[in-house]
Amino acid sequence: MKSRAVVIDASYVLDILFPDEKMCELPKEKMIAPTLLRYEVVNAIKMANVRKRISQNVGLELIKEWQSWKIEYQDVDLAAAMKLAITTDLSVYDASYLWLAREKKAKLLTFDKKLARLA
Repeated sequence: MKSRAVVIDASYVLDILFPDEKMCELPKEKMIAPTLLRYEVVNAIKMANVRKRISQNVGLELIKEWQSWKIEYQDVDLAAAMKLAITTDLSVYDASYLWLAREKKAKLLTFDKKLARLA
């Protein structure tokens, strides 16, 4: 039997990574995400460093930990994501996660309330 997949967004990943959050755990299901996730997570870690929330060394350790997770990155149909963004009033970034979850019939793991509601 195939295991179910979940789509994870940056808010979910960062909750697991940042030592002062930890409201959730790494899912046991197969994790998938749009390629966009890579840039969102690293940018959020960089901003946490700029804001003195974490040191550069901690940021680099968080990236190392996150890269050890088994996440399957997938391309998104950009035209479909744009249409979805327009009809749902989401950013194209958020619509990419929603589109992938719908396309794969997967649960979307996010702490974004609007995105969670639409999923």
